[in-house]
Amino acid sequence: MIDKKALAEFFGTATLLLAVVGSSFMAERLTQDSALALLINASVTAVVLALIIRSALNISGAHFNPVVTIIALLLGKIKSPQALVYLVSQTLGAMFGVALANLMFKEVAFASSSIEREGLAQLLGEVIATSGLVFLAFSARKKHVWKLIPMWIFGAYFFTISTSFANPAVTIARFFTQAPAGIASSSILGFISAQLLGSLLVLGFLRNRKSLSL
Repeated sequence: MIDKKALAEFFGTATLLLAVVGSSFMAERLTQDSALALLINASVTAVVLALIIRSALNISGAHFNPVVTIIALLLGKIKSPQALVYLVSQTLGAMFGVALANLMFKEVAFASSSIEREGLAQLLGEVIATSGLVFLAFSARKKHVWKLIPMWIFGAYFFTISTSFANPAVTIARFFTQAPAGIASSSILGFISAQLLGSLLVLGFLRNRKSLSL
């Protein structure tokens, strides 16, 4: 039997990466203005993120992000077997989306990025971007999530030096492209560690808030 939730997570995450990487390639070809290129990339990402969240919210919960799934698991909102399926679906979906973007722009399906994103400032940016995303995912009303998370990500593209990856599956997948949105293998572990830290900080806040309200 086909797991509709897993398919939603796979294709939703694939679509997100197709948007992120595809718009990065397109922006590079359209303009040499780095600010305009970032605006294109951020706008496309936010619009597509809103659409996929709205589409899958009542199917899988529209996680599309391993840290959202992990926090949902730790809060008891999802069981371990389903969480594992989500994590695999998200990671494979992200890689599939990158491959599609690469092929569409006449690149090899899987390349390797050499763009290093190092330093404490980059990691701090990822902690901030991820903590904001996770907070909204678990604090906002369900009917507003599809609007608020894309708005946060759009803003975080500009107010974080890391340009708001905020997603381990996205981070891993973006190694496999030579688009400006790529990330070198040497930077992946630091980014994912910062993303996990940001999500765990929010987890602590959510648990404390829950205990205070009892």
